Amino acid sequence: MNNKKGAMFGLDARIALAIFGALSVISGAALYSAIQGSKATAFLVDMQEVAKAYEAYYLDTSEHLKTDSANASGLYLKIASDLVNKPANINGWSGPYLSYKTNSFYLEYPNYNNLHIAILADNDTSWGKSTAWTSGYCTTGKTCALYVMINGVTDESMLKTVDKKVDGSDDSTSGNFKYTYYTNPANSFAAMLKIMPIKNPND
Repeated sequence: MNNKKGAMFGLDARIALAIFGALSVISGAALYSAIQGSKATAFLVDMQEVAKAYEAYYLDTSEHLKTDSANASGLYLKIASDLVNKPANINGWSGPYLSYKTNSFYLEYPNYNNLHIAILADNDTSWGKSTAWTSGYCTTGKTCALYVMINGVTDESMLKTVDKKVDGSDDSTSGNFKYTYYTNPANSFAAMLKIMPIKNPND
């Protein structure tokens, strides 16, 4: 009789452990998903705040940010640091519009790399993921848009979550949110969120 009770207790314990293990896996997956969702939301909000800052600058000054003519990509990269530091000969500036540290013409984004504002080809699926963002330059004849761009993002799964939040699906080459491979650090990404349409600087 005692052996039967012991066997039943052992079986009950094994069942309880199996249930506990299954619940741990489920709760662990749910926790991971919640953390990823929270990171994606925070990242997207940061990008949206930059977009709002740009719009506020434009409304205050009636001008777009100037391009960085000293940079090799100067035709396509805006002087984002002017959102923090008052530029010369600009009327109506009432910033700082953001609180990031500046470095030359761009902003320093915590945890990843640099924050740029770029003119890139709009509605163009030829660039994204394995095709570098520089292939998205808004060359002659293309429709252009301004994008917030953050380089050096190492968490691809977070970017996929952001893409689903913005565009409803994970497609790095289309929609208002795109991302491409980046080289610093190796195997990282550059993430882009569209701000607004803009005139092609080549036309």
